[in-house]
Amino acid sequence: MKYLLIVLFGLSLGTGCQAGQTTGTPLDDGAGDALGGEHRDVRSDVWAPDVSDAGDLDARVDAEDAMIHDADSREEDAPDVHPEADVHPEADVHPEADVHPEADVHPEPDIEEPPSGPFVVWMSPNGSDSRDGTTRAKAVQTMSRVQQILRSSSPETDVEVRVLPGRYRGQKVNWTFSVPGHRVKFTRVAGESERPVFDGCLSANNCPGGTWFKLSRSDGAETRLVFHYLRIENYQTAISLNGSRNAEARSNGSNEIFGCYFYRIGNIFNSAVNPSTAAVRLVNSDDNKIINNHFVDIINTRSPALLHAIYIAHMSDRNQILRNSFRNNAGGPIRVRDYSNDNIINDNTFKKSSNDAAYSEWYCDNDTRDDCTKPTPECPSWGNQFRENHLNGTYACGALRAFIYYQDDSATGCSPPSPNARRLRTSGNTSSSTPCQ
Repeated sequence: MKYLLIVLFGLSLGTGCQAGQTTGTPLDDGAGDALGGEHRDVRSDVWAPDVSDAGDLDARVDAEDAMIHDADSREEDAPDVHPEADVHPEADVHPEADVHPEADVHPEPDIEEPPSGPFVVWMSPNGSDSRDGTTRAKAVQTMSRVQQILRSSSPETDVEVRVLPGRYRGQKVNWTFSVPGHRVKFTRVAGESERPVFDGCLSANNCPGGTWFKLSRSDGAETRLVFHYLRIENYQTAISLNGSRNAEARSNGSNEIFGCYFYRIGNIFNSAVNPSTAAVRLVNSDDNKIINNHFVDIINTRSPALLHAIYIAHMSDRNQILRNSFRNNAGGPIRVRDYSNDNIINDNTFKKSSNDAAYSEWYCDNDTRDDCTKPTPECPSWGNQFRENHLNGTYACGALRAFIYYQDDSATGCSPPSPNARRLRTSGNTSSSTPCQ
């Protein structure tokens, strides 16, 4: 079923996949369903920093698909160069207390250990990977060493990785470990108020970028990873939870990101590295919870529209995006792609975001393009919700729209999951009367 007021614009080299989009007003449509809106050419109103977007938005499909499919091969090989911006800005650039006060007013309590206790591994910035991590005094230094210990120990209970305060520089890990039926939790130590910092810069003038934490699991497992009160900054991508984009059964899921602070993600810290597509990326990853987090200065200096704070892609279903704060996000903060269904995006705050919309949906349409790289058709997404969110301005401090679609709801090889399915339902969203204040 076609949505009312959707006009299919003719695609051309100048507009690429930006043409023919459907947008929602900053508030709700009154019926509770996202059924349509105005049509516009988005090129004139995409945010651009001082560096021009040399890549053009025509190349968006190639860049987005290739980066999702092989993101780390690009990021890991980025050269070590001096960043254009100071990697240690003054405190008032990113105050943790005033961005989204609700996120820390009711923090998740530190859970008491059961009598048997979890399997514990300690980390410290001053630790040594020659140790075994069994006590604070024997703390290890890297996530890679933690995974090595867990593989060799094969615990059959919950795991708790206790991350002592301080700055952990230049770490990147390709994670595959999980314990069936149990959680693996990466957390600040009970009683500590500061978030441990994972910093992609090796030093103030050496910021190679890359992905901090990439989960590579495509066996349908509930991997149950928990990221709890950590701070990740100066990476191209912070967390990427990767199943297979080509087979829905080859997923992962049931992970949680709670109370974390994502800062200067993209290539804002070093414009010489490749642009990124996500701060947090889900690829065929289901039933995750992303709650009470801060996303601050999520910016590409080139191709800014490619970057999303949370990218829900390729059959990523039933995820909950709740009570997060998004501030200074150059691209659309929430991007949904390719049959990613029944996701809930509620009670979030968006301040100074992409000029397009807080929620955007896109897929590579084989009916109109010849450059899609997935072997099977990409499809519209269905059954998502966007409710009770607060929209506080675009980069230009204009009114921020609630949603935008870049393609219609009909594609060859695709069908809705049910006859009465809707792509998006909205209600209770509000806009600031004076944006950006």
